[in-house]
Parts: sequence; structure tokens; C-alpha cells
Amino acid sequence: MLFYIGIIVFILFFCFKKPIFGLALLIQINLIRAIGQINYSNPCYCINEPDIVLGAILPILGFIIIIFRLDFTKRIKYVFDEFDGFFLFATVLLFITSLYSPNLKDSLIYSFKFLFLGSSYYFIFKIIILNTTNYKKTIYSFLKFTLLLAVTLGTFAVLLLLLKTNSIIRLTIPGVHPIPFSQLIGFGVLISFVIFITNGSLINLQSKNKLTTNKIIFLYLTLILFATNTRGVLLSVIVAILFYFIITKVKIKKRTLYYSGAAMLLVTIIIINKVDVEVLFQRLLNSGNDKSITNRFIVYKQSFSIFFEHPFGVGPDGFKHFSFLDYPHNFFLENMVQYGIFGILLNIYFLLMGLLMFMITLKNRTKDGMFVFLYALFLFFFVETMFSFTFWMHKGLYLTIGIFAAYYYHFKKEQKVLKT
Repeated sequence: MLFYIGIIVFILFFCFKKPIFGLALLIQINLIRAIGQINYSNPCYCINEPDIVLGAILPILGFIIIIFRLDFTKRIKYVFDEFDGFFLFATVLLFITSLYSPNLKDSLIYSFKFLFLGSSYYFIFKIIILNTTNYKKTIYSFLKFTLLLAVTLGTFAVLLLLLKTNSIIRLTIPGVHPIPFSQLIGFGVLISFVIFITNGSLINLQSKNKLTTNKIIFLYLTLILFATNTRGVLLSVIVAILFYFIITKVKIKKRTLYYSGAAMLLVTIIIINKVDVEVLFQRLLNSGNDKSITNRFIVYKQSFSIFFEHPFGVGPDGFKHFSFLDYPHNFFLENMVQYGIFGILLNIYFLLMGLLMFMITLKNRTKDGMFVFLYALFLFFFVETMFSFTFWMHKGLYLTIGIFAAYYYHFKKEQKVLKT
């Protein structure tokens, strides 16, 4: 109970004192709350039951405190743009289609989850950045703090694994599904990668000691990422890094490549001697025989059948009434099934929004390299939506769109000032 109360006080304190850190903590609340529920003598790698206080009430209270804190200094500013249109359209769509869903109560709960626990991360981050004078420093702080969380929670999971006598297939914090844990580690890998590849210049990190430490962190988090055995996140990280390389055309020195490769090999050998790698990595190596992949192909086919039978959709959270899975595990198919032809329009809007972000990135990549990294983060979370979670759960995706939108707003203001 003390730990439970401590988490609430700790996070709300950060929401008030340092809103950007509080937001970073709220995104990882499922990982943080699990720490207090672990049986350390015999950790259970099962999934904890939902917690309405820490999982729902705490984030909403945190958002309120963040907004309240910002209002201490001046009137809150918010600028509507093309990105807001997607979230407003989606919100209206969810509530309207709830009216003819198989279960009105479940659909409304789902819609409120999207409104307060999903899309809210877009709006809150955008509000924070729009109402700060040094917006770049705020984003840098968020990225550095997220990297710290990835290292801290990743190390915690590794230590528990090393202390455990039985082998596990997917590394995570006991009680937490491997996907959100893997997403945090993947997020950390990408932040560490861009620090490494730009020698700290992109997020204003100048300390030589920290830059050296970051090289170790990058290798360390990469190994943890592989140990999570989460294929969708692994693919997402690869796509994001490839995108960054292609757009920036950055080149790595051979000496750096050799040293990094040698360090990776050394750490890998140590891991192999300490961990049952055959068990830990068998899910990744035997993907073709995995039931989860087979089930996904089945529900993908079901999605089209349900759409043709219900052209106006089956409503939020309605998919589970027509299939053996709760949702299609695909962002576009879920929208198509649950909202019908309106969902297709929502998908088109999302694709156009992604295209707009891409065009902005291409246009300004030489003026400000942060656009390339922010779009890489968007790709990281977007690719994962093709395989995992349901519409309201994609808070990482919504967060990165918020970062991009707010950063672009400030960038345009600065460009106008320069022209005048």
C-alpha cells in the first residue's frame, strides 16, 4: 500500500514540478506500477489485472495538474492545425458509431479511453510545448528522461531475469505484457542511436563522458530489445533507423563501426554465458510456427468479411463480438471494421497526415535535423500499430504526432521572424 501511494505522490509531484517528466512517467505507468506488485522470491511473468486508479485516474489527474501548472504563469495557448483534425474526427466517429454497436456500454468505455487515455497524450504534449519559451530544451529533456527510464526499467527487468531460476521466452517486467516494455526499450534505443550518430548535437548533449557512456547504453539497450522477443517492435526500430540513414545520408566511420561491433560481440558472449539464449530467443527464430502470427492472418481475413457484412462498422470494441480475438491487431483494419466506410475515411486522413509530416520533414531536413528524428519516432510507433494493440492504446503514436506538430509550429514562427 505504501508503494502504491508512493507511486501516485511521486508522479503527481513531477506533473506539478516538472510537467515534461511527469508526462514521460505517465506514459510508462503500466511498467512502473508493476514494480510494487512483484513477488520477488518467485516473480510471475503473467499479466497484472487492470488498475483503474493507476491506469486511468492517475493519468487524468496528472494531465489536469500539468495544465493547471502551466496556467500559473500565463494564459494557456493552443493552436489548432491539420493534425488536430484526425483526433477530432476520430472522437466524433467513436461516439456516433457507439450508438449502434453490439454493446453500447463497452463502446462508450472504449471511446472514453481513446479520449482521455490515448489521444490526450497528443494534446497534453502539444500544450506543454506550445506554452514553453524554450521548446527545444523541453523536448531534449523529455527524450533524455525517457532514455533514463529505458535504462532503469530495462536493467530492473534484466536483474530479475538473472535472479530467476527458470528461463523465460520474452524479457519484460513481471506482470507487464512484453510489448509496452519492448516499446520503451525501442524508444530508448532510437534516442541513444541519434545521440551516437550525431555525437550529441541533435539533442544538445556535449559532455564527452556522457557521449562515451551513451555508446555503451546503445549496445546494452539493443541487446535488451532483442531479448524482449517482440518482432513488431524490432521491425519498427529497424524501419526507423533505416529511414534516418536514408534521409540524412549519414556515414559512420570505419573505426567507430569496428569498435562498436567488437563491444557488441563481447557483451553478446557474456549474455550467452549467463542466459539460456536458446529459450529466450526461440520465439524470434521460430516466427513461422508461432500461433500469434497464424491468428493474426485469420483475423485479417475476418476483418474484410465483417466489413462487407457491416459497411457502416460494428462500433468501438465491437470486433470481439464477431471474432475469437478482441481486435484485429492492425490499425487500418480495425478502423475499417469498427467504423465501416467512415473508418476508411479516417484511414485516408491518417495517411494524408503522415504524408504531410513526411513532406515537412523532406523540406526542412537540412535546416533542422530534428524533423528527421521526430518522423523516425513516428514511424517507429506507426509500424508497430500494424501488428499490436487496439486504437485507444496507441499513446506512443499519438504522443509523437503531438511532438511533431508542436515542434513544427515553433519552427514556422522562427522562420517567419528570420524572413522579417
